[in-house]
Amino acid sequence: MIQSIAQASIASNNLSNALLLVNRENERVSENPEVLNRFETCKILRRNVLRYIQLVESDEWIGSLLSANDELVKALTSYEIMDRSLDDDSDSDAWEHMPEHESHATGAESQLAGLKIDGEGAAPPKPPRPTNLAMPAKPDFGKAKAEESDESENEYEEDDEDNPFGDSNAVKTPGVERPGMTWKNV
Repeated sequence: MIQSIAQASIASNNLSNALLLVNRENERVSENPEVLNRFETCKILRRNVLRYIQLVESDEWIGSLLSANDELVKALTSYEIMDRSLDDDSDSDAWEHMPEHESHATGAESQLAGLKIDGEGAAPPKPPRPTNLAMPAKPDFGKAKAEESDESENEYEEDDEDNPFGDSNAVKTPGVERPGMTWKNV
């Protein structure tokens, strides 16, 4: 089992590296004999790893087996993706290869033919405003502030007087700040 995990890791790395070395502009991945050999090795090792995953019940091995399986799946998926032709990778060149007579009216162009840009069309009508809404009553915060100040005074009494960071040593913020900047002439 340990040997299969190690072989799976090595094989997946070898396949990934072989895929990177193939020049896809000149050669398909499936035409390279070295890549095909490594691909087949990964498929066989993945079957072995999956068999171990089904049979092993120990928690100490299942994580390593799942990790080896993930590495193999990534490598095999990369092979399948890179085996496609370069034209399938991106559709950005599709307009360049299209004949002149086909490029004039594609499906998307015909669907967007009636679209007006630059605000040519009239703006949609505004929705009606609600008329019979009652405004909520304003809450009375005066009573809440008085109760809060009574509670806060009781808290100050409970604080330790020797604590320099206690609430009893808090500096009060002035209610009204002085207008303008004050500069000290030196």
